[in-house]
Amino acid sequence: MGGQASKEDIAARVKPILDKVSVEGLKAWLKAIGFKVPALSRTTITEFIVNLIAESQLAEDALEAALIGFEEASDMRIYLLQLDKADAKAAKSSLTTRLKNFGIPITNTRKFAGNRSAPMSPVYAVADGDLLRVKWAEEHTKVTINASGDGLNEKAVPRRAVLIANFGGHTAELRLNPAENRHTYTDAGGRMTAESYYKAYLQKASDVLACKVELLEMRPAIKALVEREDPRIVRIQIDDHTNQKNYKTKTTGPRLDVRDSPDWQLGYKRNGDTWSWDAQSFTGFRRCQAVFLPARFTHTSTLKKTM
Repeated sequence: MGGQASKEDIAARVKPILDKVSVEGLKAWLKAIGFKVPALSRTTITEFIVNLIAESQLAEDALEAALIGFEEASDMRIYLLQLDKADAKAAKSSLTTRLKNFGIPITNTRKFAGNRSAPMSPVYAVADGDLLRVKWAEEHTKVTINASGDGLNEKAVPRRAVLIANFGGHTAELRLNPAENRHTYTDAGGRMTAESYYKAYLQKASDVLACKVELLEMRPAIKALVEREDPRIVRIQIDDHTNQKNYKTKTTGPRLDVRDSPDWQLGYKRNGDTWSWDAQSFTGFRRCQAVFLPARFTHTSTLKKTM
Protein backbone atom coordinates (compact mmCIF):
# COMPACT_ATOMS: atom_id res chain seq x y z
CA MET A 1 0.00 0.00 0.00
CA GLY A 2 3.03 2.25 -0.27
CA GLY A 3 5.47 3.91 2.12
CA GLN A 4 5.08 6.69 4.64
CA ALA A 5 3.78 10.06 3.47
CA SER A 6 1.65 12.97 4.63
CA LYS A 7 -1.58 12.33 6.48
CA GLU A 8 -3.49 13.50 3.43
CA ASP A 9 -1.72 10.96 1.21
CA ILE A 10 -2.25 8.17 3.74
CA ALA A 11 -5.93 9.05 4.08
CA ALA A 12 -6.34 9.03 0.31
CA ARG A 13 -4.92 5.49 0.20
CA VAL A 14 -6.68 3.91 3.16
CA LYS A 15 -10.06 5.67 3.40
CA PRO A 16 -11.66 3.94 0.36
CA ILE A 17 -10.70 0.59 1.89
CA LEU A 18 -11.78 1.47 5.42
CA ASP A 19 -15.15 2.65 4.12
CA LYS A 20 -15.91 -0.95 3.07
CA VAL A 21 -15.33 -2.35 6.57
CA SER A 22 -17.74 -2.05 9.49
CA VAL A 23 -16.76 0.39 12.22
CA GLU A 24 -17.33 -2.29 14.86
CA GLY A 25 -15.02 -4.64 13.00
CA LEU A 26 -12.27 -2.04 12.82
CA LYS A 27 -12.68 -1.29 16.52
CA ALA A 28 -12.48 -4.98 17.45
CA TRP A 29 -9.29 -5.46 15.43
CA LEU A 30 -7.60 -2.36 16.86
CA LYS A 31 -8.44 -3.41 20.41
CA ALA A 32 -7.13 -6.91 19.70
CA ILE A 33 -3.72 -5.53 18.71
CA GLY A 34 -3.50 -3.30 21.77
CA PHE A 35 -4.85 0.14 20.84
CA LYS A 36 -7.33 2.13 22.91
CA VAL A 37 -10.02 3.10 20.43
CA PRO A 38 -11.86 6.46 20.58
CA ALA A 39 -15.61 6.97 20.43
CA LEU A 40 -17.15 5.18 17.50
CA SER A 41 -17.85 6.90 14.21
CA ARG A 42 -16.43 6.21 10.79
CA THR A 43 -14.78 9.63 10.64
CA THR A 44 -13.07 9.38 14.03
CA ILE A 45 -11.85 5.82 13.57
CA THR A 46 -10.50 6.64 10.09
CA GLU A 47 -8.64 9.65 11.48
CA PHE A 48 -7.34 7.47 14.32
CA ILE A 49 -5.94 4.87 11.92
CA VAL A 50 -4.40 7.53 9.66
CA ASN A 51 -2.63 9.06 12.68
CA LEU A 52 -1.35 5.65 13.79
CA ILE A 53 0.16 5.07 10.36
CA ALA A 54 1.61 8.59 10.16
CA GLU A 55 3.23 8.13 13.60
CA SER A 56 4.63 4.70 12.62
CA GLN A 57 2.57 2.94 15.28
CA LEU A 58 0.73 0.88 12.67
CA ALA A 59 2.12 -0.51 9.42
CA GLU A 60 0.02 -0.14 6.30
CA ASP A 61 0.88 -3.72 5.40
CA ALA A 62 -0.64 -4.90 8.70
CA LEU A 63 -3.75 -2.84 8.02
CA GLU A 64 -4.03 -4.29 4.53
CA ALA A 65 -3.69 -7.86 5.80
CA ALA A 66 -6.34 -7.27 8.45
CA LEU A 67 -8.81 -5.75 5.97
CA ILE A 68 -8.28 -8.61 3.53
CA GLY A 69 -9.14 -10.84 6.46
CA PHE A 70 -12.38 -8.91 7.00
CA GLU A 71 -13.24 -9.25 3.32
CA GLU A 72 -12.68 -13.00 3.46
CA ALA A 73 -14.51 -13.71 6.72
CA SER A 74 -17.33 -11.18 7.21
CA ASP A 75 -20.96 -12.17 6.65
CA MET A 76 -20.06 -15.60 5.33
CA ARG A 77 -22.03 -18.80 5.00
CA ILE A 78 -19.55 -21.58 5.79
CA TYR A 79 -19.50 -25.12 4.46
CA LEU A 80 -17.16 -27.61 6.15
CA LEU A 81 -15.90 -30.37 3.88
CA GLN A 82 -14.15 -33.70 4.39
CA LEU A 83 -11.74 -34.71 1.62
CA ASP A 84 -11.43 -38.32 0.56
CA LYS A 85 -8.06 -39.51 1.89
CA ALA A 86 -7.40 -41.72 -1.12
CA ASP A 87 -7.82 -38.75 -3.48
CA ALA A 88 -5.97 -36.07 -1.52
CA LYS A 89 -2.35 -37.04 -2.26
CA ALA A 90 -2.83 -37.22 -6.02
CA ALA A 91 -4.95 -34.04 -5.98
CA LYS A 92 -2.19 -32.12 -4.23
CA SER A 93 0.48 -33.26 -6.70
CA SER A 94 -1.47 -31.94 -9.69
CA LEU A 95 -2.74 -28.78 -7.99
CA THR A 96 -0.59 -26.21 -9.82
CA THR A 97 -1.60 -27.50 -13.24
CA ARG A 98 -5.23 -27.56 -12.21
CA LEU A 99 -5.19 -23.97 -10.92
CA LYS A 100 -3.66 -22.77 -14.18
CA ASN A 101 -6.26 -24.64 -16.19
CA PHE A 102 -8.98 -22.89 -14.20
CA GLY A 103 -7.35 -19.51 -14.85
CA ILE A 104 -6.71 -18.83 -11.15
CA PRO A 105 -3.60 -16.64 -10.61
CA ILE A 106 -1.08 -18.28 -8.27
CA THR A 107 0.53 -15.81 -5.86
CA ASN A 108 2.43 -15.75 -2.58
CA THR A 109 0.12 -13.27 -0.82
CA ARG A 110 -3.58 -12.78 -0.32
CA LYS A 111 -5.20 -9.93 -2.27
CA PHE A 112 -8.28 -7.72 -2.22
CA ALA A 113 -10.98 -8.75 -4.67
CA GLY A 114 -11.32 -5.31 -6.23
CA ASN A 115 -14.13 -4.55 -8.66
CA ARG A 116 -15.09 -7.83 -10.33
CA SER A 117 -18.59 -8.23 -11.69
CA ALA A 118 -18.43 -11.46 -13.71
CA PRO A 119 -19.56 -14.68 -11.97
CA MET A 120 -16.76 -16.67 -10.33
CA SER A 121 -14.02 -14.20 -11.24
CA PRO A 122 -10.78 -15.74 -9.88
CA VAL A 123 -8.77 -13.42 -7.63
CA TYR A 124 -5.84 -15.50 -6.39
CA ALA A 125 -4.62 -18.89 -5.19
CA VAL A 126 -1.97 -19.34 -2.50
CA ALA A 127 -0.54 -22.85 -2.16
CA ASP A 128 1.88 -23.61 0.66
CA GLY A 129 2.66 -27.24 1.36
CA ASP A 130 -0.58 -29.01 2.25
CA LEU A 131 -2.47 -25.73 2.48
CA LEU A 132 -4.46 -24.05 -0.26
CA ARG A 133 -6.44 -20.80 -0.28
CA VAL A 134 -8.46 -19.68 -3.31
CA LYS A 135 -10.60 -16.58 -3.68
CA TRP A 136 -13.27 -15.67 -6.21
CA ALA A 137 -15.40 -12.55 -6.56
CA GLU A 138 -18.51 -11.47 -8.42
CA GLU A 139 -21.38 -9.01 -8.26
CA HIS A 140 -25.04 -9.56 -7.38
CA THR A 141 -27.90 -7.07 -7.49
CA LYS A 142 -30.09 -6.23 -4.52
CA VAL A 143 -33.55 -5.25 -5.71
CA THR A 144 -35.95 -3.48 -3.33
CA ILE A 145 -39.21 -1.56 -3.69
CA ASN A 146 -38.62 2.18 -3.59
CA ALA A 147 -40.01 4.47 -0.89
CA SER A 148 -43.03 5.51 -2.93
CA GLY A 149 -43.91 1.91 -3.73
CA ASP A 150 -44.21 2.48 -7.47
CA GLY A 151 -40.85 1.21 -8.65
CA LEU A 152 -37.72 -0.71 -7.82
CA ASN A 153 -34.32 0.26 -6.51
CA GLU A 154 -31.32 -1.73 -7.71
CA LYS A 155 -27.97 -1.82 -5.96
CA ALA A 156 -24.85 -3.68 -7.05
CA VAL A 157 -23.46 -5.78 -4.17
CA PRO A 158 -20.00 -7.40 -4.21
CA ARG A 159 -19.92 -11.09 -3.26
CA ARG A 160 -16.84 -13.10 -2.26
CA ALA A 161 -16.07 -16.81 -2.07
CA VAL A 162 -13.03 -18.29 -0.33
CA LEU A 163 -11.89 -21.92 -0.35
CA ILE A 164 -9.43 -22.98 2.36
CA ALA A 165 -8.14 -26.55 2.18
CA ASN A 166 -5.68 -28.74 4.05
CA PHE A 167 -4.77 -31.72 1.90
CA GLY A 168 -2.78 -33.27 4.74
CA GLY A 169 -5.65 -32.94 7.20
CA HIS A 170 -8.21 -33.94 4.55
CA THR A 171 -10.45 -31.00 5.40
CA ALA A 172 -11.65 -27.89 3.61
CA GLU A 173 -13.83 -24.86 4.25
CA LEU A 174 -15.86 -22.93 1.69
CA ARG A 175 -16.95 -19.42 2.70
CA LEU A 176 -19.60 -17.58 0.71
CA ASN A 177 -21.28 -14.21 1.08
CA PRO A 178 -25.05 -14.90 1.01
CA ALA A 179 -26.79 -14.54 -2.33
CA GLU A 180 -28.69 -11.39 -3.19
CA ASN A 181 -32.04 -11.58 -4.97
CA ARG A 182 -30.63 -11.16 -8.48
CA HIS A 183 -27.65 -13.11 -9.83
CA THR A 184 -26.81 -15.51 -12.66
CA TYR A 185 -27.38 -18.89 -11.01
CA THR A 186 -30.48 -20.95 -11.82
CA ASP A 187 -31.83 -24.38 -10.93
CA ALA A 188 -32.88 -27.14 -13.33
CA GLY A 189 -36.18 -25.36 -13.92
CA GLY A 190 -34.48 -22.08 -14.85
CA ARG A 191 -35.40 -20.34 -11.60
CA MET A 192 -32.91 -17.97 -9.99
CA THR A 193 -32.30 -19.34 -6.49
CA ALA A 194 -29.81 -18.80 -3.68
CA GLU A 195 -29.33 -22.56 -3.42
CA SER A 196 -28.18 -22.66 -7.07
CA TYR A 197 -25.49 -20.11 -6.24
CA TYR A 198 -24.28 -22.12 -3.23
CA LYS A 199 -24.30 -25.38 -5.18
CA ALA A 200 -22.34 -23.84 -8.05
CA TYR A 201 -19.52 -22.84 -5.71
CA LEU A 202 -19.58 -26.21 -3.94
CA GLN A 203 -19.10 -27.82 -7.33
CA LYS A 204 -16.32 -25.38 -8.21
CA ALA A 205 -14.59 -26.15 -4.91
CA SER A 206 -14.84 -29.87 -5.63
CA ASP A 207 -13.40 -29.33 -9.11
CA VAL A 208 -10.45 -27.32 -7.78
CA LEU A 209 -9.75 -29.84 -5.03
CA ALA A 210 -10.12 -32.77 -7.46
CA CYS A 211 -11.29 -34.87 -4.51
CA LYS A 212 -14.46 -36.55 -3.54
CA VAL A 213 -15.83 -34.25 -0.82
CA GLU A 214 -18.43 -34.82 1.86
CA LEU A 215 -20.23 -32.11 3.81
CA LEU A 216 -19.47 -32.30 7.52
CA GLU A 217 -22.62 -32.19 9.65
CA MET A 218 -22.29 -29.63 12.45
CA ARG A 219 -25.94 -29.21 13.39
CA PRO A 220 -26.00 -31.77 16.24
CA ALA A 221 -23.10 -30.03 17.99
CA ILE A 222 -24.59 -26.56 17.50
CA LYS A 223 -28.00 -27.79 18.63
CA ALA A 224 -26.47 -29.16 21.82
CA LEU A 225 -24.71 -25.86 22.54
CA VAL A 226 -27.84 -23.81 21.96
CA GLU A 227 -30.16 -26.01 23.99
CA ARG A 228 -27.89 -26.39 26.99
CA GLU A 229 -29.43 -24.51 29.89
CA ASP A 230 -27.57 -25.50 33.07
CA PRO A 231 -24.88 -24.37 32.95
CA ARG A 232 -24.89 -22.31 29.79
CA ILE A 233 -21.51 -22.50 28.13
CA VAL A 234 -22.30 -20.02 25.37
CA ARG A 235 -24.14 -16.74 25.09
CA ILE A 236 -26.04 -16.25 21.83
CA GLN A 237 -25.92 -12.66 20.62
CA ILE A 238 -27.42 -12.98 17.13
CA ASP A 239 -29.90 -15.60 16.03
CA ASP A 240 -31.29 -15.84 12.48
CA HIS A 241 -33.97 -18.31 11.39
CA THR A 242 -35.59 -19.32 8.12
CA ASN A 243 -38.76 -21.41 7.86
CA GLN A 244 -39.83 -23.86 5.18
CA LYS A 245 -41.48 -21.06 3.16
CA ASN A 246 -38.27 -18.99 3.29
CA TYR A 247 -39.63 -16.37 5.69
CA LYS A 248 -36.89 -15.04 7.94
CA THR A 249 -36.67 -13.66 11.44
CA LYS A 250 -33.74 -12.13 13.30
CA THR A 251 -33.12 -11.63 17.01
CA THR A 252 -30.18 -9.67 18.40
CA GLY A 253 -28.86 -9.11 21.89
CA PRO A 254 -25.57 -7.19 21.90
CA ARG A 255 -24.94 -7.65 25.64
CA LEU A 256 -27.47 -10.25 26.74
CA ASP A 257 -28.34 -13.74 25.57
CA VAL A 258 -31.10 -13.63 22.95
CA ARG A 259 -32.59 -16.76 24.56
CA ASP A 260 -33.64 -14.56 27.50
CA SER A 261 -35.84 -12.46 25.23
CA PRO A 262 -39.58 -13.20 25.63
CA ASP A 263 -39.94 -12.87 21.84
CA TRP A 264 -37.26 -15.49 21.25
CA GLN A 265 -38.79 -17.87 23.80
CA LEU A 266 -42.25 -17.49 22.30
CA GLY A 267 -40.95 -18.03 18.77
CA TYR A 268 -38.97 -21.08 19.82
CA LYS A 269 -41.94 -22.58 21.63
CA ARG A 270 -44.31 -22.05 18.71
CA ASN A 271 -41.98 -22.56 15.74
CA GLY A 272 -39.30 -24.94 16.93
CA ASP A 273 -40.50 -27.72 14.65
CA THR A 274 -40.81 -25.59 11.51
CA TRP A 275 -37.83 -23.19 11.61
CA SER A 276 -34.11 -23.81 11.23
CA TRP A 277 -31.20 -21.50 11.90
CA ASP A 278 -29.17 -19.65 9.30
CA ALA A 279 -26.66 -17.87 11.51
CA GLN A 280 -25.71 -17.47 15.13
CA SER A 281 -23.07 -15.48 16.93
CA PHE A 282 -21.75 -17.10 20.09
CA THR A 283 -19.68 -15.93 23.00
CA GLY A 284 -18.15 -18.96 24.72
CA PHE A 285 -17.13 -19.00 28.37
CA ARG A 286 -14.24 -20.95 29.82
CA ARG A 287 -12.36 -20.22 33.04
CA CYS A 288 -14.12 -16.85 33.28
CA GLN A 289 -12.69 -15.67 29.97
CA ALA A 290 -14.88 -14.82 27.01
CA VAL A 291 -13.89 -15.77 23.50
CA PHE A 292 -15.84 -14.42 20.53
CA LEU A 293 -16.82 -17.21 18.18
CA PRO A 294 -18.74 -15.88 15.15
CA ALA A 295 -20.36 -18.59 13.09
CA ARG A 296 -22.73 -19.04 10.17
CA PHE A 297 -24.05 -22.54 9.65
CA THR A 298 -25.72 -24.03 6.60
CA HIS A 299 -28.67 -26.35 6.60
CA THR A 300 -30.35 -28.49 3.98
CA SER A 301 -33.56 -29.29 5.83
CA THR A 302 -35.59 -28.05 8.77
CA LEU A 303 -34.56 -29.55 12.09
CA LYS A 304 -36.84 -30.55 14.91
CA LYS A 305 -36.60 -28.16 17.83
CA THR A 306 -33.75 -26.17 16.32
CA MET A 307 -33.10 -22.52 16.95
